[in-house]
Amino acid sequence: MTKIKICGITRQEDATLAEELGADFLGFIFVKDSPRCIDAEHASHIATSRVKRVGVFRHEPADVIRVIAEIAMLDLVQIHGEIPHDVGLPVIHAFQVRDALPETATTAEYVLFDTGGGTGRTFDWKLLDAYPRTKPFFLAGGINPDNVSEAIAAAHPFAIDANSGVEESPGIKDYVRLKTLFERIQR
Repeated sequence: MTKIKICGITRQEDATLAEELGADFLGFIFVKDSPRCIDAEHASHIATSRVKRVGVFRHEPADVIRVIAEIAMLDLVQIHGEIPHDVGLPVIHAFQVRDALPETATTAEYVLFDTGGGTGRTFDWKLLDAYPRTKPFFLAGGINPDNVSEAIAAAHPFAIDANSGVEESPGIKDYVRLKTLFERIQR
């Protein structure tokens, strides 16, 4: 069964809807130059009950990640770039895919393949045929209701990660697109 991560959560109503629809993970972005950036205090006020809370970071030292993780009540961290030593939580290590599959050696518990940064662009999912499946992986990059079934069939990910493909604007989820995404994922 493919798990679902909805990333770029900035509002309680979006978190509640994603959780009600069956999300397994919610992503909170702590990357300052992202239009979906949220501060730890704001994230801490977005209530969740059964989903795993994932903090998304890029080039942050471990002590900063640990402080934000505690305030925002995170269960996992997603790291873009080099993983700092001892972040204190399970890690999803993000790798950017362009024309070839990158080297994926990592100490993280999970990997994530993405085109990078909530752009809505996809990559050739057949590139993942070369991934040795040494770690469970999240598939991101342009995932939306129109292509989610194809993405799952092509790549067989542990989880899909949707963000801009289910938004009406950065950080604001679209109810119909979100609902349709969940309906199209055979669970």
